[in-house]
Amino acid sequence: MAEGQGNTIGATEEEKTTEKLKILITDRIAQEGIDLLRTQLPEAQIDERPGIKPEQLKAIIGDYSALIVRSETQVTADVLAAATNMKIVGRAGVGVDNINTEAATRLGIIVVNSPTGNIIAAAEHSVAMLMALARHIPAATASVKAGKWEKSKFLGVEVRHKTLGVIGLGKVGMAVARRAQGLEMQVIAYDPFVSPEQARKNDISMLTIDEVLVQADFVTLHTSLTSGPNGTRGLIGERELRLMKPTARLINCARGGLIEEEALLNALNEGRLAGAALDVFSQEPIRDNEVLKQLVAHERIIATPHLGASTEEAQVGVATDVADQIVSVLRGGFPRAAVNAPLILPETLKILQPYMNLVEKMGRLYTQLQPGPINKIDLIYSGEIASYDLRPLQAALIKGLLESISDAHVNMINAQVLAKAWGLEITEQKSTTPAEFANQVTLRVQNSDGSVSSFAGKPGSGDERIEVLSGTILHDTPRIVRVGRYWTEFVPESYILFCRNYDQPGMIGRVGTILGKAAVNIHHMDVGPSVRTPRRQDIPLDTALMVILVDDPIPEWALNELNETGDIFGVTMVKL
Repeated sequence: MAEGQGNTIGATEEEKTTEKLKILITDRIAQEGIDLLRTQLPEAQIDERPGIKPEQLKAIIGDYSALIVRSETQVTADVLAAATNMKIVGRAGVGVDNINTEAATRLGIIVVNSPTGNIIAAAEHSVAMLMALARHIPAATASVKAGKWEKSKFLGVEVRHKTLGVIGLGKVGMAVARRAQGLEMQVIAYDPFVSPEQARKNDISMLTIDEVLVQADFVTLHTSLTSGPNGTRGLIGERELRLMKPTARLINCARGGLIEEEALLNALNEGRLAGAALDVFSQEPIRDNEVLKQLVAHERIIATPHLGASTEEAQVGVATDVADQIVSVLRGGFPRAAVNAPLILPETLKILQPYMNLVEKMGRLYTQLQPGPINKIDLIYSGEIASYDLRPLQAALIKGLLESISDAHVNMINAQVLAKAWGLEITEQKSTTPAEFANQVTLRVQNSDGSVSSFAGKPGSGDERIEVLSGTILHDTPRIVRVGRYWTEFVPESYILFCRNYDQPGMIGRVGTILGKAAVNIHHMDVGPSVRTPRRQDIPLDTALMVILVDDPIPEWALNELNETGDIFGVTMVKL
């Protein structure tokens, strides 16, 4: 069974207040981010350990609830496995290729980044590299400093009326495109996730990647680094470089690994490319990689040490952005830029929170009323609630089901992973038309043959099954309104006694007498009638469901006495 470690759905107030908060920062970030953490989480211990070795990190990471890194620290699967108290890993920057997000997801650890904090810095650096390439600025500077005056050697080109090819038209790519248009460049782009209509609104022509490479005088990369059959690793290789004009220039201020560096070195050596400007590399810093050493030493290469986000403004922006998300998660909220979780707007989350609580308790209630294997569950939403993004409710249900029967810790991050590991299939049905209540959530469990039953078999025979639970929110409080084939209404909390009885006089008094003898106080009782169905021949009298909320556990002898009355059956005690 896969296990999760983070727990951001339904953490109790006691857990939140007694848990020792420790935050580890292993790369240098702007002081403003650290100050924000200290101000917003004064009870937290914040440790700065820049340059910590991998083995040292593994040895101490288990004590921490949050980790903040930049690009230097490698957050591997081994590190995450040792992070037994970890709730969130924050990357003070855009790329998260130094964090094993798949392992984090499996463990229920949130991974966040700062996708907007360094947009302008990265865009401006890309344009600066483009202009430096066009006018040979680094080489000319070095020549003058060496006492030379080689004016004719550094003949450049104008960028006006040239074509810029942007590969990856996200926020940074679009910012570069707009600045290039200010330089009177024509902009073409490739991005499979951007519609041609959206590009046209910004005077950009969307083409295939091959068309961009063939037509562009300058090509700039602004895509994330991904692996797999359709990944971007090695996006620009031997074939792609041969498509480019011999006079073209290539710029990469995005991620190392997008370009096959040996292929780029060959293209430069063979005169098939006019030049390249690189801010990122497959190995950082460059040490014993001979290809990279030759590449950065090449006369047609401009190289900078990953300076795309290195402005004062950007460093403050990414540090405070990530710190703010760390604070939100450690206080039991949700981040706004989670890499491995769905984006849920705060206003939506505020509406869904009571229903998340309801559905989680429905899951816990079901596993106690009806223990046994579960394969498929239908979640049925009725009313206005059905118009929202309800993924948090599905995660809350998985949490309620699994945490009550295992040592799994479930949250928004790992809910689907754990459900799959348990062979649990959850489907959704939505209708904005109200059912019995203005907003209603129904949990329906299917049998292995696909049928749905409710209290099948003769009362007391031991094979009754509860396949349906329904709930709603009344006055901001979760209420269960149907259990199996019985209508009811109660708040799912504390100790609850469920028992079925023949619908005849004296039943309530009989239960009250036994509980009184056991000195158990009743603070709520509800008797639920059966949903209208034709009377069954195997049940001589109609039955009702008693739901009794009590202050203390009921002794075993009292439960046995209730079961032995003959008219009361299916006695079950639940603790929520």
